[in-house]
Amino acid sequence: MRELLDHPWVKVLIIATTVAMCSFALRETASVTLPVVNAVLDVAVPVAIGFVVAYVLTPLVDMISRRVGFARWVAAVGLFAGTTILLFGSLVLFVPLLFKQSAELANQIARGEPYVDRDVNGRWDAGEPFTDINRNGKFDPSVISRITGWSQDHQQSIKRMANLTVDDAGLGILRVYLDETRVPRLEIERLLAGGEPSGSAPSDPPMGWNPAWPGPTAADVEQAIVRRPQLAAHLYELGRVWADAHHRVVIAVRTLRGGPEDPDLATLVEILRAAAAGRLDPEARAEAMASLRRIEDADQAGSASARELLIELRGGEGSFGGQALAAAMNKVEGAVRSNLDRVPDRIGAWAEASLSNLGAIGGLLIDTILVPIYAFFLVLAMPQIRTGIKDLIPGSHRDGTLRIIREVERAVSAFFRGRLIICLLCALIGVAGFLALQMFGISVPYGILFGVLLGLVTPIPMAGIVITVPAVALTMIQPGATPIDGALVFVVYGLVQATEAVLIPVILGREVEIHPVWLIIALLLSGKLLGVLGLILAVPIAATVRILGREYLWPRLRAWAARGVEAVQPPKEDV
Repeated sequence: MRELLDHPWVKVLIIATTVAMCSFALRETASVTLPVVNAVLDVAVPVAIGFVVAYVLTPLVDMISRRVGFARWVAAVGLFAGTTILLFGSLVLFVPLLFKQSAELANQIARGEPYVDRDVNGRWDAGEPFTDINRNGKFDPSVISRITGWSQDHQQSIKRMANLTVDDAGLGILRVYLDETRVPRLEIERLLAGGEPSGSAPSDPPMGWNPAWPGPTAADVEQAIVRRPQLAAHLYELGRVWADAHHRVVIAVRTLRGGPEDPDLATLVEILRAAAAGRLDPEARAEAMASLRRIEDADQAGSASARELLIELRGGEGSFGGQALAAAMNKVEGAVRSNLDRVPDRIGAWAEASLSNLGAIGGLLIDTILVPIYAFFLVLAMPQIRTGIKDLIPGSHRDGTLRIIREVERAVSAFFRGRLIICLLCALIGVAGFLALQMFGISVPYGILFGVLLGLVTPIPMAGIVITVPAVALTMIQPGATPIDGALVFVVYGLVQATEAVLIPVILGREVEIHPVWLIIALLLSGKLLGVLGLILAVPIAATVRILGREYLWPRLRAWAARGVEAVQPPKEDV
């Protein structure tokens, strides 16, 4: 029986059966065990954080006690008091500024500076009073508004390069189109706005509204007819008149650009030729641009007549760039607008969700207070903890186990201490870089905030680029900004990354030896399995697995491989 139980495959079977039975038991008792596990995790997280802090500070306390001769509790009190004073000074100096910049950034993203909209046009105009929050002497709109304006300006530049805008000749042609369609167009607008039809109903109107006609959509017309059926004949007849005038102008424009001649349209072609060659006064240009925007909106909504008219206003089907590119630009512009319009709602939803989790915020504050308390008492008790662990190790394995524990301790403590120093130095480099740019006249909004964040996220691969991109975007939308300004922001990011690359081998050295890929895998797996507690324990787990693998796994694998090679080699012949 003993030989059977000692068989390797029987041991594997027993272990697998035990794991399966435990999993089944946990699943069946989940209603009882899950609340207990969650409660244990809630308590264990601050204890684990406190233990990590104590683990990192214990060598400093040991050094102070050994070199100065203070009692351990005196050294611990002095170290914690000095750390508290340093943190409090940093909080007093930097945290208010960070909070101020964070609040200003959140306000600027969605709202901008408050102002009095005297003309109720939905935007700030020169002369309207406003609250100068950042005291720069000028009105600052929301970041969303500036990004919208910046994107629209650059989309217009792309459209001009691809000949997708409407030039002065096209605006002149549009003015003729507006004159030719003025009567049915204005009458339809008046009827849809609630006006009464003038005159008697047409004797032979169309049977319905053709969706291909210019003007309002068929759905809008039918809704108006449902409310007032007496408008049906008038609207249908006016729609046909507008469509006829629309087709006359489109055919005349094509004739103007070399299409087949039509004697009936000769006069209209000459009017269009004169309008295309003339210059518009500011008032006529403003009216034409407003109408053009309405036509572009109708084109984006799927109006075939609006698209037909836009093609002719832009130079016809043969214009460079093609109308497919115009349609693509319209889709991009619509997507940008819709996503930017939804940003305030998303921010409001995030804020509402945060306010609904006041209990979690309170728990976080309590944990923040408990962590230094746990750390202080664990620092005092660390010698007893080490002695207790040493006594639990069997004597036959004590030397090897203690050596491995010391290696794990050295790697973990070096990692945390080194990472803390690297984060602080990188944050200083980031803040100094953005302040230097501002000294040379390059405005980087919230530079201190972005510099601190760049330093804090250095342990996370590629996280710095996530911080840098918003900094570049905010810099580029500043008045007078150039591409060089955005490139210099990336230079600061590069300096932070170069500083980290130089400091890692100098500060961490070869004591940690945790490859970034292995560290990412450890963080993901530990966080997935144990949540926040797993993220805290990921580095010790990774270091322990690496050292155990080096001490036990790799030697056995090499031995097995060597035995396999010896087994396949032919026997040596006697000489």
